[in-house]
Amino acid sequence: MLLALPLTGLNLYEFKGELPVPARDAFYRMLQHPGYHWRRLLYTIGQKLIAYFATLTDEQHPRVLIIDDSSYKRNRSKAVEYLGQQHDHNQNQYYRGFRMLTLAWSDDHSCVPCEFELLTNSCPDKRLGPAPQLDGRSVMGRRVKVATQKATDVAVAMIKCALGHIKQADYVVFDSWFSFPTVIQKVAEHIPVICPVKNMAAVKFKHGKRIYDLKSLSKQMLRTAKPQQKSDIIGWMNVELLNAGTVRVVFIKNPHKPDRPMVLISTDTSLDAEQICRIYAQRWDIEVCFKALKQHLGLYHLQVRSYAGLVGCTSMVFIRCMMISYYHRTQVDERTLPGVFYQCIMQLQLAAIETCMKILQLKIISQLLLDPERPIIALVEDISNIIDKFVHVIGQYKNWRGGCHEVRKLR
Repeated sequence: MLLALPLTGLNLYEFKGELPVPARDAFYRMLQHPGYHWRRLLYTIGQKLIAYFATLTDEQHPRVLIIDDSSYKRNRSKAVEYLGQQHDHNQNQYYRGFRMLTLAWSDDHSCVPCEFELLTNSCPDKRLGPAPQLDGRSVMGRRVKVATQKATDVAVAMIKCALGHIKQADYVVFDSWFSFPTVIQKVAEHIPVICPVKNMAAVKFKHGKRIYDLKSLSKQMLRTAKPQQKSDIIGWMNVELLNAGTVRVVFIKNPHKPDRPMVLISTDTSLDAEQICRIYAQRWDIEVCFKALKQHLGLYHLQVRSYAGLVGCTSMVFIRCMMISYYHRTQVDERTLPGVFYQCIMQLQLAAIETCMKILQLKIISQLLLDPERPIIALVEDISNIIDKFVHVIGQYKNWRGGCHEVRKLR
């Protein structure tokens, strides 16, 4: 019931008196229980979904793990456990809440959020809420310890844990906030990494006998690359990323800053530039997932103060997102039964349009052959009448998707 209520638009009070519904406190006690293993529940459901989704795509199609963080805002709260003051880099302002570090799986068709951590400030002076009083040996006690660690260290641990549960993953993609050489090196030991890099002191490249930073390496590529009008890819090269090994660097045109191209790196040097760009584009699926979690699936609806309750509520929201992904894939994707049905209907519509156009062509030709000596101008009115009748007959079929577009073109 807790999973389905937000999808129906109803609340718990509307079921009282009609069904044996537990009280609201029962749901909160269940969500705030410190002994429940929410991570195992998410991975158990995620494994089933990913195994099913994997059968709908080609084995050579790349499947990726996406790691990213998003804001979990509780601006009106004061007594929430581990509540901290966080900085939103998109809006350039501070907020009360947590950093929701999320790991998701994507095959470019469906996105399955598999794991998350609610991170707070490592400095106690920047925390606004009290510390949770939990046994460190319990499941939730271990998550409380992780909440104060660095996001990069937690991200590496999450990827290693995900690879133990999810076998259908070929690459890991993340944005430039995590693209430190040490992080890339640790993750690349287990799975290839594709990510953008930004110009910072920790990122150094060795090409030939010289060491470059990102800015100087981009300038050299702009000087030596051949201009390509039909492609946004400026060029690529294999270089050594210091402390991370050999990587393939791809330079992409930046429409806002032509002198500072966007740079992607891949630890898999067998991929060409277009494949690297195509695989990294799948990272956008997690941004769509964040949008759905916050605006449609009730991430902020349940107001609890305990850290264990926040983890439980967020886990339920992630399961709702999995449900939506499964429903969307089974109803919209053309490889499933409903999708095959709709594809067949579209093919029939196109065949019907083609047949009607041939009939119209035959009618016009037969009208022209009735009197070969008749002037062409005199036949225009007869041809127009034939076309008007044809359009009128097609216009009667209101539910014909392809016909409506063709009717407008004919008119």
